[in-house]
Amino acid sequence: MHRGVREFVEWVDGLGTDAGLNPPAQTADLRGLEQVLGEPLPADLRLVLSRFNGGTLPCGIMLPAGTEPGSIGDAIRQYAEAVGADFLDPELLLPFHRTPEGSLLAFDRSSGPVSDTWPIVDYYSETGELRLVHRTFDGWCRRMVADFTSGDPEEFTVETYLRAGLRHAEVEPDVATAHATVAHAYRRAGEPERALHAYLRAAECLPPLHWCDWEALKIAALLGDESRALKAATQLCSRAPRERWKERETTPARVAEAIGWIVEEAKRPRPWLELLRALERQSEEEAPVVAAIIAAMGGEMPPTRPVRDASPVPAQDDSNWWGAVQQAYASGVVRDDDLLFDPVLRPLGRRRPFGEILRIRRDF
Repeated sequence: MHRGVREFVEWVDGLGTDAGLNPPAQTADLRGLEQVLGEPLPADLRLVLSRFNGGTLPCGIMLPAGTEPGSIGDAIRQYAEAVGADFLDPELLLPFHRTPEGSLLAFDRSSGPVSDTWPIVDYYSETGELRLVHRTFDGWCRRMVADFTSGDPEEFTVETYLRAGLRHAEVEPDVATAHATVAHAYRRAGEPERALHAYLRAAECLPPLHWCDWEALKIAALLGDESRALKAATQLCSRAPRERWKERETTPARVAEAIGWIVEEAKRPRPWLELLRALERQSEEEAPVVAAIIAAMGGEMPPTRPVRDASPVPAQDDSNWWGAVQQAYASGVVRDDDLLFDPVLRPLGRRRPFGEILRIRRDF
């Protein structure tokens, strides 16, 4: 038994009989599910189910072994129907837990033939989105125990969100979603340098979260951090198919416009010019946007394209304008994309560093 699984089982055993957990799974239940799957259950999951066959935990609902409604077998059938796959496909996800948000945690059976090496993914049925959240079931168990015993209040705050992310990153430092959570929390807390570092770390994990490079570039551009901006931009400017650009959640021309913030005062313009040319080759119909930025290097950049129809904070006297932008950012009306790309706000950003806006705390 792995350490995390042992700690998880010991914690559950300490809850007592009134914890809302089901009695241990019978051998017939486990074998029946394995027969339906056509292969053994992961040994750690089998062990946990043999101690309690699902039930309610502080982190959601553990699914019981079986094929009846609400069971693991039923969840597999529903998933197969949702994705139009054969229920007997040996590479289908193996769900075992439903989160409070309604998503399913599942073993990714497509990742290899040995069940005890399957990673854990989070599956959202409404969007079909899949993301790796734990390297192993043992990692999930260790994180759950860390969360259960943390002493954090139930109230969801920036601080509790940050501490949960840090605990996950400590348990599984090579999982991108852990560092992305930390980055989101630091961003909310008004600590952009720490957020930038965490986004870059998330983008370095395998598999990476490709959109984290984009978030890192935006923060670095607003902070004027040329070296970290170059690191993020180098990844974003590498040639990629359209599907990868969707994962980056941006376009070559938008990346070029973010780079435009930096190249006006770049100490080493040559690397940026090479990256912009790489973007121009991928821009297709947006190529003129990138070409204009290349042509303007060494001088003032061309106007950026807004991200919405009207500026969230119209131009006004500078003293009032700065305060209005601060308030709008704190309330979530203004976002980082507005600070970078709104042509109405750009003159204010040239006179006062928008990086200071990022230091404003934004509670949930």
